[in-house]
Amino acid sequence: MMVCGKSDNYYDATRFMKSKFPDMITAGITLKDVNGFELIKYLNDGNIKIPVLVLSMHDETIYAKRAMKAGACDYIMKHESYES
Repeated sequence: MMVCGKSDNYYDATRFMKSKFPDMITAGITLKDVNGFELIKYLNDGNIKIPVLVLSMHDETIYAKRAMKAGACDYIMKHESYES
């Protein structure tokens, strides 16, 4: 996997996606201008088929369902650890 771009706000992220068409997006809930749910909805409403993985510090019991309903493919809390 290669990182091909980074943004901390909705406007730059949407502009980047239109020009680069990444294979996958990792998104947070908190952006500088709007929340990450709006970014996910933008992709779905525009029929842009890029999978979104939400990595968030916010409690999954509250936000995971909202992320999935918005169109994210999965939700991972940043503090979760990997178990082998």
